[in-house]
Amino acid sequence: MQFDASLTGDAGALARTHAALLSRLPATVQASIILELQKWATLFGPEQRYQRALLEHLAGLSGLELSRAMAEIARVETEAGCDKIARGNPARFQDEAQALLRKRKLLSEWRKEVDALFRQVDPILEAHLYPADAPRRLVVQIYSSGIAIQSDKLWQRFKGTGIRVPLSLNGFEASEPFLRALFGGREAGGTALFAAVRAAEDTNPLHAWIVESQDALHALCDRGAMKDSAGDALAGLSYDRLRPYRDELTRALYSKIQTGVESPQAFAAYARSLKITPAPGALLHTNDLLLAFVRDVLLTGNGTLFVNNTFVEWAAVQALRRAQPRVLVTRFGVRDKLKPFSSLLLFSQPRASDQIPLIEDPVGSFIDVEQLSYYVWLNAEKSAAYRKKTLYLFLAEGIDEMLAVRSDVPTMTSSALPAASLSDVCATMGQWLGAPMPESTGKAITALVG
Repeated sequence: MQFDASLTGDAGALARTHAALLSRLPATVQASIILELQKWATLFGPEQRYQRALLEHLAGLSGLELSRAMAEIARVETEAGCDKIARGNPARFQDEAQALLRKRKLLSEWRKEVDALFRQVDPILEAHLYPADAPRRLVVQIYSSGIAIQSDKLWQRFKGTGIRVPLSLNGFEASEPFLRALFGGREAGGTALFAAVRAAEDTNPLHAWIVESQDALHALCDRGAMKDSAGDALAGLSYDRLRPYRDELTRALYSKIQTGVESPQAFAAYARSLKITPAPGALLHTNDLLLAFVRDVLLTGNGTLFVNNTFVEWAAVQALRRAQPRVLVTRFGVRDKLKPFSSLLLFSQPRASDQIPLIEDPVGSFIDVEQLSYYVWLNAEKSAAYRKKTLYLFLAEGIDEMLAVRSDVPTMTSSALPAASLSDVCATMGQWLGAPMPESTGKAITALVG
C-alpha cells in the first residue's frame, strides 16, 4: 500500500517526477520526505531548495548505490516491524513507526542510521546549495539599554575569537540615536543600510530579519519613507508588539486543554490549525509564511510565550535555519524576574493568589543574553549558509566597544584600532555586504572588511 500524499502544485509535480525514487526508499524516509512536501506552502525558499536538491541527488544514485545508502535504515525498520504498518496517511504512519521503534528499543539505532545517511548526503548538497562564492552575510546582535552590562564579562564566551573595536559614541549613547546612527537612519525616516541591502537583494523579498524584545528597531523601520522603500520587505518580529497575539494564542490553547485532547500529536495538530492573526502593525511584513513561522516559534520554543529574550533567541535560530536571510539583527532587552512555576504554567490562567507583580531584572538579563547571543552565533556557524561567509557584530547600547567576528578569520589579530563611529560601523556593514550607501558619512573599518 502506498502513502496517500495528497500533494498539489509544485510539491505534487516534484513528487510525480520522483515517484519511482520515493517508492524505493525505506518507509520512514519516504514518509518524512512526503511530510515535508505536504508543508511546501509553509517552507521558506532555502527549505524548498534543500528538498529539491535531496530528491535530485538520491535520484541520481544508481540502484546499487541507493540500496547501500538505505540498507541499514531498512534493516532497522524490518527488525522493528515497521513494514507491517499500513501506509496510508504518512503522519499517522510516522507516529506509529516511532512508537514501534521505541517499543522495540530500536529508536536510538534508527536515529543513528538516519544521521549516518545525512552525514554522507548533506556535504554534497551543501557544496551545491552554498558554493564558496555565495554572497556574504551579516549577523548583528545588540543588547538594549537597561541591561546591567558588566564590562569585564562582556562577550566573555568569545575570548580568543574576533576582535574588539573601540567606539566613539559622541552623544549617541541612548537607544534611539544609537540605533539610528548604527543603521544609517534619517530623521525623515528610513535606514540606509536596509534600503541598500534591499536594492542589492531585489529578488529576495525577505532579505533581512529583525528580531527584538522591544520595538525600537521596528519603530525606526516604521518611520515615514521606510515603509515605502524597504520596510515592507523586512521580516520583523517584536515580542512586545506580539503581546495581544501571544495572549490570544495562550487563551485558545488553554481552552482546548480544558475540553480535553486525545494525544500530544492531536494537540499539536490543533495548534497548527489555529488561524489567529497578529494585529495590524505587529509585523513589518505580513504573509502566510511569516504568520505560520511566528505561530511555530511560539509553540515550539521552550519559554518563548512568556520570556522575551528566549523568544528572540529561538526566533533568530529558526530564521537562520529556515529562512537564511542575508542580514539578521537581534536586539535583546531587560526581562522580568522569573516567577514561581505556579504562576507560569504553560497556557494556564494564573489564580489571583499566584500572580506576582512584574519586576525587571537587569542583572539576570545580562547573564541570560550573554548565553543566548552565543547560542545564536553557534547555530549560525553550524549552517553552511553562514559558515566562512559571515561578519558577526556584537554591540551594547551606550557601551563604547564592539566585538567583531569574521567566520572566515575567527582569530583576527590587529594592533590597537582607532575608535570608530557608529556611522563607520554602518559603512562597514554595507561594504561587507556589497551594498553601497552613497549618502553615508562613515568609513568602513579596514581591519574588518579588508
